[in-house]
Amino acid sequence: MRRFFKQFIPPIVNTLRWYSFKYGWKGDYTSFEEAKQKAIGYDAQAILEKIISTTKKVRDKEIAYERDGIEYDTVKMNFNLLNSLLLIASRNNGHLNVIDFGGSLGTTYFQNLPFLDGLNSLVWNIIEQPNYVAAGKEHFESTQLRFYDNIASCIKEQKPNILIFCNVLQYINDPYQLLHTVKQTGIPYLLLDFVGYSGRDTDRITIQHVPPVFYGLDASYACWFFAKEKMNNWLAQYYHKQYDFISEPDTYYIELTPFLYEGQLWKLK
Repeated sequence: MRRFFKQFIPPIVNTLRWYSFKYGWKGDYTSFEEAKQKAIGYDAQAILEKIISTTKKVRDKEIAYERDGIEYDTVKMNFNLLNSLLLIASRNNGHLNVIDFGGSLGTTYFQNLPFLDGLNSLVWNIIEQPNYVAAGKEHFESTQLRFYDNIASCIKEQKPNILIFCNVLQYINDPYQLLHTVKQTGIPYLLLDFVGYSGRDTDRITIQHVPPVFYGLDASYACWFFAKEKMNNWLAQYYHKQYDFISEPDTYYIELTPFLYEGQLWKLK
């Protein structure tokens, strides 16, 4: 009977259940710079110190998992990403050399490490902001886990066979220029994960308002939503798409417009 009555609830009512007038993605700005100027940002140093603490707990097996400084009792697995990593390793005789762009202090590395310990070799390179790189080198760097300021300095020392953008490309000032730089490196595989699309034929620039449960204070920053066909057409100039996937089943909203986080694996032509 409950299911019967749910059929008569207008879709907008269900949408409003999850809509927040204060938090989430708002606006439709003419430039990324305009959105950045109107966002309040966040206390980066306070967040970094929190992430150092939680990442140490993961490394030392005091907690199962952390993301953005939040502690979790169980590991939140990303099986789409893990499957892609294992596929690349299988195509490279059990060798995996990763660039994790915007990878914090090793969130995804520690998340997947128990499933990659059977590989012939593993090197995980994180590209991050200078303060994260300094903290990574001081507290977490090893023969497997490395930290770099930029892609160019990484590929001088490493030979990565996959580059990962996991929930990061949409926060870059000029994402297409960054993708062009990645293409020029010759890294064979590119994984886009947790990317939101605008649902229209043009990119949309918003401000994401983050509730204090994440950082302990209100924060906001500029965020892209890409036109999916535009992004796919751009990438298809240089890459062959291997497959698409849904990053997670939860529905999110750009104001009242629903979207899912999506991903793709691409292979350089």
